[in-house]
Amino acid sequence: MGEQPKKKILIIDDAEVNQMLLSRMLEQYELVNASTGDQAFESLRANAGSLSLIILDLVLPDMNGLDLLRFIKADEELKDVPVVVMSAQAQMEQASLDMGAVEFWRKPFWNAQEVQKRVAQYLDEG
Repeated sequence: MGEQPKKKILIIDDAEVNQMLLSRMLEQYELVNASTGDQAFESLRANAGSLSLIILDLVLPDMNGLDLLRFIKADEELKDVPVVVMSAQAQMEQASLDMGAVEFWRKPFWNAQEVQKRVAQYLDEG
């Protein structure tokens, strides 16, 4: 029997340190990184049929993450992909959830086991 293909996660965050930390925590998955809204759109188009989860920071240098979330949830190919929103702006939690995010992570949230457990839950592995 062949190996199962790795589940693919798109991490959208402009902070390199966050990208690195999440990449270490989630190294068992295939990871795609984007650090701007433009890169995120490119990655979303290129990987639309194969994404299992999107982790989205709300503060990006070229766009508001809520606009990106709105786009994802309106797109036929992407709307069913779970999106975890992360931000230090706790006041954005309800708006993110109302727009279709499955969860809101308040930064800093760097408990590796908790992140791994929550991601596995959305990928039907937990």
